[in-house]
Amino acid sequence: MKSLFKLDLRATLKRIFGNEKKVDAEAGRAKVAAKTLEKEKESAAPLILTIWTIERNRYAASRALCTDIEVYPTDAVSLCEDIKGYVIDTPSGESVVIEARTGSLVGHTLEVVRDGVREMSKTQLNAQLDTAKKEFNRMSKQELSNDEFWKAIKMGGSEIEVAQDFQE
Repeated sequence: MKSLFKLDLRATLKRIFGNEKKVDAEAGRAKVAAKTLEKEKESAAPLILTIWTIERNRYAASRALCTDIEVYPTDAVSLCEDIKGYVIDTPSGESVVIEARTGSLVGHTLEVVRDGVREMSKTQLNAQLDTAKKEFNRMSKQELSNDEFWKAIKMGGSEIEVAQDFQE
């Protein structure tokens, strides 16, 4: 009789405490699912990214041009290891590649950018981007509308150049 009582008590306790653990586990899974859904909603929302380039003549850097654009984190592509970028279509129908962290215009096509950074490590590429961003930050910036910015950029070939005839 004693052993039957122990079995019933164990079964009862297991049902009681087992169900509590099950409820806790389900609540935990619901919290994780809610956080995941929240992160997905955040990544679906557009971000404002300041994109920029530095105009250079044969002697030195002369102007820092920038504008703000909307990007979606889900549209980011890999440039090198875990360095991301965006391929943006310009109003003229051409495309440019923008590095996601700094906003730097880094090339004309994704293939050209990937070819250029293929032999670079993540550390080397980040150092190069950070140096360029510091130079940009030291300069007097010309914040342009999107239309003005794209008109100022002369597209073509494998590099982005700033059109010399753009006037403020």
